[in-house]
Amino acid sequence: ATLVGDVLLSSVMLSYLGMFDQEMRTTVVNQVLNRLQAAKIPVREELNISEYLTTADERLGWHNNLLPEDALCVENATMLKRFNRYPLVIDPAGQATEFLMKQHAESQITKTSFLDASFMKHLESAMRFGTPLMVTDVESIDPILNPVLNREIAKTGGRVLIRLGDQEIDFSPTFCLYLSTRDSSCRFSPDLCSRVTLVN
Repeated sequence: ATLVGDVLLSSVMLSYLGMFDQEMRTTVVNQVLNRLQAAKIPVREELNISEYLTTADERLGWHNNLLPEDALCVENATMLKRFNRYPLVIDPAGQATEFLMKQHAESQITKTSFLDASFMKHLESAMRFGTPLMVTDVESIDPILNPVLNREIAKTGGRVLIRLGDQEIDFSPTFCLYLSTRDSSCRFSPDLCSRVTLVN
C-alpha cells in the first residue's frame, strides 16, 4: 500500500542527499514526507531507507569490511551500492576509501590518482577488464575522465567502446569508478555534481 511513497522517498535520498550531513538529511526527509502526505501518497513514516534498500546480510558484510555501524555510514554505503552515476566520496578520515578497497578486494580493485604516472594504464585496464578503480585525491577532475563520467560509449560490431583521448578502449559493463577526496572544503562545479553521485 505504501510502495509508491517508499520508492519516492528512497529515490530522493539516493539522488540528492548524499552531499549533506545527517541533520540536513533528516530535515529534507521530513519535508518530503510532508509533501507526500499533502499529496495523499501513502508512505511509511518510520521508513529506514538503508534497511529498505539493502539486506541484513549486506549490512553485516559491510561491517565486516570495516564500515562503522552509525546510521550515516550505512546510508552512505547504501548510496555507494545503489548509484547510477559514479560516486565522488568526500572522505576526510579515509574510512570510505578503506571500506571500498576492502569491499572490492576480491574484484581486484585498483587504487590510483591523477598524479600517478600509471593512471592512464590503470584506467584503461579497469575499463577493459571490468574491475573497479579507486581514484584518490580528486580535488579537481582530469578532463580525460569526461567521456567516462558521461558514459559516452559506442557499440561497434559487437564491441562496446569508449574514446579516451585519441584512442578507443573496450568498455566492460562491470567497470566501476570511485572518486574520493580527503579535502572537505572542496567546491565542485554544478556541471561535475550533475555527473557524479556525491557522498559526504
